[in-house]
Amino acid sequence: MNDVMRRVRLVATLALLLGGCASYAWVKPDATPEVMARDEASCRAEARELSSEYASGGAGAPWGYPPWQPGPMSPYADPSWRATAEQRVYERCMRGRGYDLVRTDKKR
Repeated sequence: MNDVMRRVRLVATLALLLGGCASYAWVKPDATPEVMARDEASCRAEARELSSEYASGGAGAPWGYPPWQPGPMSPYADPSWRATAEQRVYERCMRGRGYDLVRTDKKR
């Protein structure tokens, strides 16, 4: 019964959170849709490559472990850390290209 209640709470919490989520968009006044799509793709690729390199223990990863063996306590092996790091690199790349992340009104 305890497990069922936990799941019910989780689903209810997620429904409340997702129902009121704001939408955000990258905006750069002089960027055409083609340029924006190219910049987004480039920044995503850069972020994916960098986080992949660190997760595998490649160049720049600490502790000197070989690429096929990340350190035993390495945060780089944690998928949640990797996703967060990838998002941060992506955001930094977009800001570096002159974009701002702005809140947009959600249409109902």
